Amino acid sequence: MTIRYFAIACALGIVHAAFSAYWAAGGRWMLDTVGAFATEWVDSEPATARTALLVVALVKLAAAILPALAYMNRPRLAAQNRTWVPSVILGISWPGSVLLILWGGASFVGAVIGLIASDENRSVKYGHLFFDGIFLLWGAALLTALILSRKAAYQPR
Repeated sequence: MTIRYFAIACALGIVHAAFSAYWAAGGRWMLDTVGAFATEWVDSEPATARTALLVVALVKLAAAILPALAYMNRPRLAAQNRTWVPSVILGISWPGSVLLILWGGASFVGAVIGLIASDENRSVKYGHLFFDGIFLLWGAALLTALILSRKAAYQPR
């Protein structure tokens, strides 16, 4: 059951990372949903914007994949006396999941009630609903996986 939540979190994180990678490669689809600053930045400083977007994509990809890998490889790493590897990754994932929930939830709700983007700028509003909704779901799935993995670690065998 736990691995399912890690897999869901991983898939959502990969989707989020894929958009950043797509924009880093020069794609423009849905870039305007991030906000006018994003398109202006890509147009005015393409090399800097693409480099930054590539770094963001790689960080998101690592944040998406590493928790699931750490959880799945705990027994193998424990046999090699390297339990610190999953402990560090999963330890970082706890505040990461909370940050995803808070950031995604606040932005999602802000878009729904019109604080972030008004109805006049629908593309930005829909972008926040889509991308921040993914952040919220990614964080919720990751936090659920972490809680379940913690409970499973303390269950008698």
